[in-house]
Formats: sequence, C-alpha cells, structure tokens
Amino acid sequence: METSEEILSEVILRAKSGDRGAFDIIYKEYVTPLYRYVFIRLRNKEDTEDVVQEAFFKAFQALPRYEHSKETMLPYLFTIARNLLINHRKKKRPDIMLPEEIDRHQGDGDTMQGSIAREEGEEIRRVMKVLSEIEKEVIELKFFGEQTYTEIAAQLGKREDAIRQHVARALKKMREVIDEGSMK
Repeated sequence: METSEEILSEVILRAKSGDRGAFDIIYKEYVTPLYRYVFIRLRNKEDTEDVVQEAFFKAFQALPRYEHSKETMLPYLFTIARNLLINHRKKKRPDIMLPEEIDRHQGDGDTMQGSIAREEGEEIRRVMKVLSEIEKEVIELKFFGEQTYTEIAAQLGKREDAIRQHVARALKKMREVIDEGSMK
C-alpha cells in the first residue's frame, strides 16, 4: 500500500510531465500552508491572494526544470513565495488607511469568533515584534507554514540544529513577553 507521500510524489511527477489535473491536486494540497505563510507576512487578503496565485503560476511555469527529489514541493513553493514577498515589499509602499477605512475594516466579521481571531492575531503580532528577522521567519515557516525543521533548514540554507535553536529562542522570547503582559 502506498503512503500519501508516495502518492504525492507520483502526482508531482505527473505534473512535471504536463498533466494539468495533477497540478490541480498539488495546488489543493499546498494552497493553505502557502496562504498562511504569505498572509502572516502581508496581513492583507488581496495582496496575499495575488502573491499565492503568482507563486503557483511561477511553480507551474518552472515545473519542467523542477528537480523532484523529495515527497513534497512545499519548500520549493515557499522559496518562490519568499522571493515574491521580497519583490512585493520593494514595490509597495506602506499603505495609509484613512479613518473611515479603519472603521469599515473593523466592522468586517462582527461575530464573536471574528473578534476573538482579530484579538489573537494582534497578540501574535505584538509578541513577535521582539523577534529578530530570522526568528520571525522560522516561527512563520514552522507554525504558519507547517514546515518541518528539515524543510526550513533546506529552504534557508542553514543546519537543522540551528533552525531548532532559532525556534527555541524565539519561543522563549515570546513566552517572556506574554508573561510580562499577564503580570500587568
């Protein structure tokens, strides 16, 4: 019996040979973790959708050259997205929201669940401000991008034990900020 990794590996090989249906399967498998990774960086639904769409488009264009050596394409997709994010930041100036736009956005999703999710998102952003850029990136890849330490290490060109240390330090810093906040 084949494992899901073996099946996915076969799907990737079929996509490389031009099977568009196989690429649809790849998209469905990886869109959620890629979307989370990009969204946590951009915090804007429209820009996130644009970057994710462009990442999949670039991956599709590059499939003939893609060297498939693992069961997953996720690190490859994250690398594309990461490069697109860098380009996106260079092109786009920080948006300034007018007061009426802020009111309109705050009115979105007035459900209790939406309110809780917004508060949690704000808390995560507040806590992550104490992290270095590399610590932010490994936390985002690990917990929002759902990557393994091995995948993160390969993507960032670092050793796996170094990635584990970055995650441990980042979590410790985040815990300290949370503990300080709860003492107030």
